[in-house]
Amino acid sequence: MSESELLQALLQRIAALEAREQSLTAASNAYQAIITTILGNLDKTTRDKIITMIEQAHEIAYVRAAQRCDEAKKRKIKQADDVAQRMFMVAQGKASQSR
Repeated sequence: MSESELLQALLQRIAALEAREQSLTAASNAYQAIITTILGNLDKTTRDKIITMIEQAHEIAYVRAAQRCDEAKKRKIKQADDVAQRMFMVAQGKASQSR
């Protein structure tokens, strides 16, 4: 392959990856909105139980990743936890405003 062909192939792969990233971001945003809405519409006791279970699951997963010295997995769990905490805050705020 010539350099020009290699460059074209690389640019096509970059475009495909960017499209995939946009698709995943849109899906993630949709799921976040759905989960936040569901949590926000639950009664406080049920919502708090669900939030506690999710937080415990994140803690368990993080500890396991730390025990295995899996830095990449620890980062992913931390990122997921950050997103979840933002969703919980929105759901709790939304619920307190509507009740």
